[in-house]
Amino acid sequence: MRRRAWWSLLAFLGCVGTVALMASAGPGVAAKDVVIGVVLPLSGPYAQNGQMGLWGAQFAADQINATGGIKALGGAKLRLQVSDTGTASAGEVANITQRLIQSYHPSAICGAWASPYTIAASTVTERAKVPMLTQSFADQITERGYQFVFQLPAKAALMGQVSTDAVLDLAKAANYPIQTVATIADDTSSGKITAQAADARFKSRGVNVAVEYFFPAGLTSATSIALRLLSVKPDLIFVAGALPDTVLLQKTIREQGYRGPFLGSGGGNVTIQYGELLGPLSSGAFASAGWNWDMPGPAAKTFFKEFTERYKVHFPAQEAGEDYAIIYLIKEALEAAKSDNPQAVRDALSQLDITSGPASVMSGGRVAFDANGMNKHVLPVIIQWQDGLPRTVHPKEIASAKARFNF
Repeated sequence: MRRRAWWSLLAFLGCVGTVALMASAGPGVAAKDVVIGVVLPLSGPYAQNGQMGLWGAQFAADQINATGGIKALGGAKLRLQVSDTGTASAGEVANITQRLIQSYHPSAICGAWASPYTIAASTVTERAKVPMLTQSFADQITERGYQFVFQLPAKAALMGQVSTDAVLDLAKAANYPIQTVATIADDTSSGKITAQAADARFKSRGVNVAVEYFFPAGLTSATSIALRLLSVKPDLIFVAGALPDTVLLQKTIREQGYRGPFLGSGGGNVTIQYGELLGPLSSGAFASAGWNWDMPGPAAKTFFKEFTERYKVHFPAQEAGEDYAIIYLIKEALEAAKSDNPQAVRDALSQLDITSGPASVMSGGRVAFDANGMNKHVLPVIIQWQDGLPRTVHPKEIASAKARFNF
């Protein structure tokens, strides 16, 4: 009798669950999943950045699904379809994106982290009329007249300009004169643009840019580069590149006796592994970033607390915050469009104006896109590594710490 009663109860609960699902999706219709493509480097030199971005995207999707899914679509759940770019060429990333679209028909795509990857992938998404939201920096992304690409962080040129001005001003206030700088960056589009913009700004401020050097990603030795940079006795060294190259460069330069500040740009300079691999040598290093874990506002603080509890990390790196915001922006667009059709989602994204909630964790606390798909309210974030953590030191309205030059 007990067994029969137990199975009767299970059958009853099953019926209740079926009725609830049907009610949420409409009479006799079950809500289908909404596919979101995620294109990120999950292997190769950018794997740490890609994995952090995937965590942020998955965390957002799990939250959305656990709280009722897309209500305008009968409670439809988000399903992330992930493609690894690895160490692929830009051309192969375009092929990877094409295969994802043809096989899974996503409503939108998040990616592809590295600017050359995003430039290639967005050419495909534009042709297929699928909206792509990116955490990449390159200026070119939203300067081609595309209608289906949306860029969340500040552009590379603005990053370079703002980070240069900020560090020069902070150094002046701290009575640390910067008269000569050296620049080292990888030869990607984002690396070159950011470094060249920084150099132009340094020169406009009367600072001597004594060395400008670009290298192919994947360094195996940095001794000759370090000696070349240090031969000009720089007061500051600008470094931009992926995590392995950044760590190797900065460690080698420190070993050669340099004790001044570094200024980096996104990428490897703001990952958890950067601090772990460099240890005390990371102290005092500045970097520009698309996002940082200590952003003000209740949404960012809640994200930090819940993300670190789930993934057991000291802080969510920039890609986690950016991709978390991207998935929530797609969610808001789906709700507004009341459709998972890519064109409808694109149109809804272009009209969004987010001032609160999870999608507002970006640095400006507000997200809306201009006619080219650029986030109109983003602020370039300048961080400095202090006591093992990247702390926001500029702009003043979102800074959580004061810059230090006593290292």
